[in-house]
Parts: sequence; structure tokens; C-alpha cells
Amino acid sequence: MTTALTSIKTARTLLVIAAGFVTLAFGLWGVERGVAAAIGATLSVLNWLALRWLTARIVRTDGPGKGGASLLLVGKMGVLIAVVYILIQRLHVDPIGLAFGLGVLFIGPVVTGLVDGNQSLNAAEKEPAGVNQAGAQAALSTREER
Repeated sequence: MTTALTSIKTARTLLVIAAGFVTLAFGLWGVERGVAAAIGATLSVLNWLALRWLTARIVRTDGPGKGGASLLLVGKMGVLIAVVYILIQRLHVDPIGLAFGLGVLFIGPVVTGLVDGNQSLNAAEKEPAGVNQAGAQAALSTREER
């Protein structure tokens, strides 16, 4: 289960990745694409936070609340598509910079999972050696019996 502390660490890591994307865009392409990347990164982070909140609500809720949260999840995707369309077509935000910033939505959680995953692996290494070996031997003997 995700604790509040883990969620804060994950959000902080995602924000650092977003800041890195935006800084890189400003450095590579200048102000226009840098601003577009900042808009895209902001949308990515907000989308990710909404996704986490909605999926947590779907997992925790039993009964009629699950359907409503699932519909909100679908609606969130539609809103994101509409916002990107308006930004590009109506407000003439640079599409390359925007797409670069939106990349945070895909790269950020993967890198965040890898960073948080290393902490979990380190915790497993601190367990006494006999605990993991006993579990592995029990699983192996169960397989051999089949």
C-alpha cells in the first residue's frame, strides 16, 4: 500500500524530473519552446496527480462510487486531449515544446518507480539471510510436489 510519505517522495521526484525537462527545453530551444515545455510539464504533473487520486479512489471504493470514479478517469483523458488541442490550435503554443513537456507524463513515473524501487530493494537486502532462503526453498518444494 502506498503511504503518504511515499506519495510525497514520488511527487517530489516527478517535479524534479519535470523541472529538468523544462530546463533542458529552455537550454536547447529558447524561450518559446521552453514555455511550451513548461506548459506541457505542468499538464503532465497535474494529469499524473489526478490519475493517482482517481485510481486510488477506484481501488478503495466498493459499490456505486467505483463507477463514478471510473467515468471521471475517462473524462480526465478527454479533458487532457481537449486542452492540448486548444493549446495548439487556438493559443498557438509550440507543439514540439508542448510534446516535450508532456513527455514527463511517460518518462517521469518510470524514473520515479526506478528511484523508489531501489529503496525497496535495499530494504529487502537488510533482512536476515535465512528469511529469504527459507521462503525460496518452500516455493521450490511446492513446485516439485506438483
